[in-house]
Amino acid sequence: MQRKEAIEQESTTQSSIGIDVCKGWLDVHVVPGDHRLRVPNTRQGLSQLKRWLKRFDVAVAVVEATGKWHRAVQRSLFAAGLPVAVVDPYRVRAFAKAQGLFAKTDRLDARMLAQFALVMNPAVRAPAPQALEDLGELVTARDSAVAEQTMLKNQSAAARTAFLRRQLKRRMAQLAKHIAALDGEIARLIAADPGLARRYAILTSIPGIGPVVAATLIAGLAELGSLSAKQAAMLAGLAPVADDSGERQGMRIIRGGRAGVRRALYLAALTASHWNAELEAFYDRLVGKGKSAKLAVVAAARKLVVLANTLIRDNRMWEPVAPHHA
Repeated sequence: MQRKEAIEQESTTQSSIGIDVCKGWLDVHVVPGDHRLRVPNTRQGLSQLKRWLKRFDVAVAVVEATGKWHRAVQRSLFAAGLPVAVVDPYRVRAFAKAQGLFAKTDRLDARMLAQFALVMNPAVRAPAPQALEDLGELVTARDSAVAEQTMLKNQSAAARTAFLRRQLKRRMAQLAKHIAALDGEIARLIAADPGLARRYAILTSIPGIGPVVAATLIAGLAELGSLSAKQAAMLAGLAPVADDSGERQGMRIIRGGRAGVRRALYLAALTASHWNAELEAFYDRLVGKGKSAKLAVVAAARKLVVLANTLIRDNRMWEPVAPHHA
C-alpha cells in the first residue's frame, strides 16, 4: 500500500534530472524516486534516454559544461521539448562539498546533479546556434595559440644556445601562421552569418574594441543586448564584489565571471583609455582622485561592456555624441 502511494506521489511530482556526461556513456539520475539509467553516449543511446524520460514530468534536466561532449545531449533533449540547463562544474562540486559528499564517480555525479537541479533550480536556456558554437571553438583555439606564443617568446628571450634560439624561432613563425589562419577563419565565419556580422560591426564601431575583442565578446558573451548593466558587468567578471564584515569594510574586488571576456575587455580598456575621449576623461578623473591605474582600467573596461550591451540592445553603432533618447 505504501509503495503504491509512493508511486502515485512520484507520478504527480515534477522530476529533476541529473545527467553526467563522458565520452563513452551517460549516467542519469532522477529525483524524487531514485531512478537510474546508463546509456551509451551515441545517437542510439540518446534515443533510448529520451524514450525513458517520457515516464517523468521533467522540471529540468541538468548537465555540466564539458566541452563538446555535453553539446549533443543538450541539443537532442532540447529538440525533444525537454528543459535543459548547462551548469558550471565548479558550482556543482562546491554544492557536493556543502552536502558533505567528497567521493566522485559517474553515478554519484549524476545523483548530485539531480539534487543540484532540485535545490538550485538553474536557468534553462536554448542551445547556442551552431555558428556561435563554432566561433567559440575558434576563439578558444586562438587564445591558446597566443598563450603558447607568449610562452615561446619568453623562452626565446632567456635561451642562451644558438640551436635552441633557432628552434624557437621556427616554432614561433609556424605559430604566427597558425594564428593568422585562425583570424581569417574567424572573420569568414562572422561575415557568413548576418546576425553575427551585425554584432561585430556594432562592437568594432566602439573606439578601443578591435577585431579580436569583438570576436571574443560575440563568442563569450552571447547574452549582450539582453542584460541589465549590472548583469553585463557581472558576467564579464568586472563588477566590484563587497567584502564587509561587521564594522570592517574590505576593499571591493572583481571575481568570477568569464575569464576570457574579462581579459579581452581589460586589454581593450587599455587602448580605449587613450583613443576613446569619453573613457580617457573617465580614466584621468579616477586617477586624479587617487585611484590606482589598474583600478581605473578595470572601471573603464566595465563601462565598455555596459556600452557594448546598450548598443547591441538598441541595434545601433557607436557615435561620439550619444542620441538624447539613449
